[in-house]
Amino acid sequence: MQTMVFTGRLAADPQISPDFAKAVFRLLEKRGVDAAGKDRLVGVNCVSWSKGLNEKVIARGLAQGCEAVVVGAFIDTAYAAKDGTERTAKELVVNRLTVLDWAEDRDADAVGAREIVRAAA
Repeated sequence: MQTMVFTGRLAADPQISPDFAKAVFRLLEKRGVDAAGKDRLVGVNCVSWSKGLNEKVIARGLAQGCEAVVVGAFIDTAYAAKDGTERTAKELVVNRLTVLDWAEDRDADAVGAREIVRAAA
């Protein structure tokens, strides 16, 4: 099994099961621009089965727009689509996760910015 490294920003808040057994999120990475000048984005669906990581890091520190580095292995997952057809998708199973831009840091920056604006007014 090959180990892959992917760096990107979360497309949306992570989806975490109530018992923290599974966390799912999508990372997007900008890979230049196309001929029309639009951003070229590459995305990967990530899944974590580590209850401790899901509870202590993903649930508390990741939100839409946060930047992270994920190290893991790709697997094929079969699922039934809404229309009932069987499909497969590739998922990156998280072995290691490094958060580069914590959601908590952004919240603190936003609060700090609001305080500066109030003080200036």
